[in-house]
Amino acid sequence: MNAQQESEESGWRPLPPRVCTVWLINEAIHCAIWLAVCAVVAIVCMTNGWWGFWQRLIVALAVAYAVLDLATQPLQTKYLYAFTRFRIGERDLATRKGWLFRRSTTTPYTRVQHVDTKQNPVQRHFGLTTVVVHTAADEHEIAALDTDEAERMVALITERVAEAKDDL
Repeated sequence: MNAQQESEESGWRPLPPRVCTVWLINEAIHCAIWLAVCAVVAIVCMTNGWWGFWQRLIVALAVAYAVLDLATQPLQTKYLYAFTRFRIGERDLATRKGWLFRRSTTTPYTRVQHVDTKQNPVQRHFGLTTVVVHTAADEHEIAALDTDEAERMVALITERVAEAKDDL
């Protein structure tokens, strides 16, 4: 039995595959912003005569970091997608992600305060929406679902939260 079949049988569900494209585009946008900031800092430093060794070093390191992060992003995205799952259970919501540094979170419905969605322009273009579950201490995300499915998940989680709190 492969990991995908085992995951589906235990109730763990993957995100839609096009979320990888969304993550890559978002990272490219972040990289472009970093590079633009570095360019502005360099121009300001050069214009004011502050373009010394340390300024060059700091800008060069920031540019190198942004470019290296962008260059490794396809591999990062592949592993993030492969190891990100969620499960909507009868009594709780569970999320897990990470390969080397794993993080699993189980949130009982009795702890949920409210559920909402969020969507950036890139997600909107690809028809994806993030579901956010808020508790008193934290918030937990299902990174990206089809917009219709996200609305159904919000309704389902809200219904289960109401049932769980009625049982108390």
